[in-house]
Amino acid sequence: MTADLGKLTSAADKWQSMAGEFKKVDDRYEEAVQKVTNGPAWSGASASAASVRSAATRGEYSGAQTEAKAIASLLRQAHTEFVDLKKKVQSARDDAIAAGMKVSAQGDVAYDYDKLTVGEKNALRHDPDYLTSVRKSEESWAKLIKDRVKAVNEFDQEIKKALVAAAEGTNGGNGFNRDAMGTLETPGSETQMNLNAWKMRSDETLNDYLLRVQGQMATRLTGSEQFGNLLKSYLSGSTTLLGFTTAAGVSLGTGISLAKYFKDPTRILNAPGTFKARLLQKGGTRLLSAGGLLNRLPNGAINAIAGSDEAAMLAGHMKNGTFFMPAASEANLLTVAKNGGLANAAKAAGAMRGLGIVGSAGATVWGAANLATYDSEKISKDPAKFASDLTGTAFNGSLTMAMVAPTPVTIGLAVGTGIAYGGALIWDNHEAIGKGIGKATDWVGDTASDVGSKISSGAKNVGKFLNPFD
Repeated sequence: MTADLGKLTSAADKWQSMAGEFKKVDDRYEEAVQKVTNGPAWSGASASAASVRSAATRGEYSGAQTEAKAIASLLRQAHTEFVDLKKKVQSARDDAIAAGMKVSAQGDVAYDYDKLTVGEKNALRHDPDYLTSVRKSEESWAKLIKDRVKAVNEFDQEIKKALVAAAEGTNGGNGFNRDAMGTLETPGSETQMNLNAWKMRSDETLNDYLLRVQGQMATRLTGSEQFGNLLKSYLSGSTTLLGFTTAAGVSLGTGISLAKYFKDPTRILNAPGTFKARLLQKGGTRLLSAGGLLNRLPNGAINAIAGSDEAAMLAGHMKNGTFFMPAASEANLLTVAKNGGLANAAKAAGAMRGLGIVGSAGATVWGAANLATYDSEKISKDPAKFASDLTGTAFNGSLTMAMVAPTPVTIGLAVGTGIAYGGALIWDNHEAIGKGIGKATDWVGDTASDVGSKISSGAKNVGKFLNPFD
């Protein structure tokens, strides 16, 4: 922050002047030396050799001018961008102070309690929610300043690379660079800053990144940062709720079926996610009765939704001394595919089960990719979050196996991992759960109220975004 950035333009002027001096030497060399080697007074092998050498020297003089001009241009760009980036750091610091923070010379941010009265300090100590909001505010301002400083450092590294490239070129520094470039797509420019905002950060997991990007998209579209944050919170909460209800449903529903199976091995295990399994779990047996609604549909429609019993016969096998012919909801799709190909496996699965398998498998792949973005620092920082992501991935993987090949083992794994996932989600979100539904309702109401005043102008921004002629 105390660097004299004016030295960059002074250096740029000297490099530009250097290019002019090389031009003078180049002109004198051409007039006093190269003309002699190419003139009529000198001929033979020595003249030819001298002509080649003088042409190479002229090339070096030309390259020196190009390189000097390129470096001068890069230094001027560096000055412009550093000035702009420095202003952004100063602005973040000033805004933080205006918001009631103290900012150290190292960029550390802390709430300025000195500005509070004795009464305000006492009230603050007895309001845990407010203390939490203070900590979050401190973290938010610290992150903003850190990101602005990071942008300066990133640009510093980029300009260094550009200067080295201009000096060395493709020949590794052997001679002046005749192809030196004096332009740079600067990370500090508004366009590049916007692009950097969409990049995944080193302290983020894949799930964190996805939530942040969705919030940013809402902010850009509506012009309301509050709305973007609200959407991000909603998506995070709905995802957690969906994961918990799915895990709880599978654990309860299929757990009961598994218990009955072990009590009476003649019972049938329905694959989780099948149409029949879902109806049975929710007490929808009437739909499956002889006069039920499902049986009133055309056979083709039933098979498309619930799976083809005919195709499922390809998974027939010996069970308890007799040949067992499974229905669609009971069939092992791996066996069907082995005996009748993938097309018959798809027919046996039906749309309901097939979509469940695709969704669960996709969630497993995504979960594995998300886990790959964890490191020891992220795990130690939030072990509860890592536990929920880990058990969630294990749950989706085991659920996929149970949907494809329903056996006591695969269904048992789905039940076990579902219980573990539900527990991890409760651990990860215990603070939000502890506040109760009442406070959650108040929070949604207050936040929606704050956002409401900005929705109107935000809607106009959406219109401008959608209408390029506006």
